Amino acid sequence: MRLAILAAVLLATTPVFALEAVTYKGTLGGHDIVAELVAPAAGQLTGRYSYLAKGGDIPLDANGSVGTAISMLEEAPCTQTTCTENQYGDVVPPTGGIWSVTLSGDGSLTGDWTPTDKSKSLPITLTEIGRRTLPEAAEITPYGLRDSTFELFYGDGAIFAPHTAPYEFAKMEVVMAEGASETLEGSTFRYVTDPRTKFPFPRILSLSDGSSTQQANEALERRHAALSFFAFDCMAQVYAGFGANEYSLGLNEGTLGQYDEESIVLSYLSPTVLNWVESGSTYCTGAHPNNHSDTHIVDTRTGEPFALANIFKGWVATMKVGGADGEIDQAAARQAPQDYYWGADQELIDYVIAHRVSSGDEQFEDECGINDLIASNLALRFVPGDAVLFTLEGLPHVNFACSEDLLTAKLSDIPELLTPTAKDYFPSLQ
Repeated sequence: MRLAILAAVLLATTPVFALEAVTYKGTLGGHDIVAELVAPAAGQLTGRYSYLAKGGDIPLDANGSVGTAISMLEEAPCTQTTCTENQYGDVVPPTGGIWSVTLSGDGSLTGDWTPTDKSKSLPITLTEIGRRTLPEAAEITPYGLRDSTFELFYGDGAIFAPHTAPYEFAKMEVVMAEGASETLEGSTFRYVTDPRTKFPFPRILSLSDGSSTQQANEALERRHAALSFFAFDCMAQVYAGFGANEYSLGLNEGTLGQYDEESIVLSYLSPTVLNWVESGSTYCTGAHPNNHSDTHIVDTRTGEPFALANIFKGWVATMKVGGADGEIDQAAARQAPQDYYWGADQELIDYVIAHRVSSGDEQFEDECGINDLIASNLALRFVPGDAVLFTLEGLPHVNFACSEDLLTAKLSDIPELLTPTAKDYFPSLQ
């Protein structure tokens, strides 16, 4: 039955099967690769693949079939002479090679890769390792596969995880370089580095109370994979199948988009809460770099985004994800924090404005309008000593230089701002 289903995925014309993308792992000429393929019509395949040692995707365009073999055109990287637009505004991508594969009796794909000059052929062997259902409106092209993955970051209720993005997570199965063990308030962790993307990312070794690290580490692995996805996507944009044309070349396509210079710092780790800060200046395409310094807070016990409303009375849901209007039931929002946008209420904003440490630079304060920014961009994270750091985050490009830390306070010193459940996460408040 399994082989029949797999054959249907590859060859059938029915919409149900055409919307299922299959992830494979194997080799091309002795090099480890990962591929994601989907059948847009009978006897055709299209998709993308990546050399595991590099990580960036290469488009595979449908090219029909010859007998039992199915052919795909592998795109070559664009240049300003090979990726010019035709009279209809389309780019005809250059071809770097031809795939010719056949479904084997054990469910694997075997065949060969031949360069356009037909100077040599290399064997291909692929085995299925996962699959996902594509959105109904997905474009069945290499770009459509890429775009449907982006929806996992921005769609309502979507999640970027191994079961929703098996291809991306298969690409993360490489040996990581491990840093030295570090200690933070009795818990231990280390940074690991993917040799392809080069930025260190934390993993927990032990928690101070001996509890399980599994859920938290899975959350860290998902975020590490997400940043790597963005870096690999920038590399892939040197191909027409992923958006390159004569006008976009010369930007940052084909590079890691400065993700290899990203700084990730684990700033708080306890058996109940962990948070880290991602900062840098990344750029692939667009009007300007993404200058950023963003805090991510996770419930250590569940691996889910941490609900700050469980700690601060003034951290409230401001809008439901998807933009639905209407009065918000704050109690219900605290039970499903991922479904809402959150921010400080006026009381918390007023507290920070009244107690923050001024920069002492009146011109800086006036030009930035720091108090106005506190009202719109107040953020917080926890720091050692069971304290909270209030800061500014998410500022637009034009005033990113106004980002600054505002106030650090021990939680035990601000009981008027805390909820009754705060002590469940910070035992020092008992």
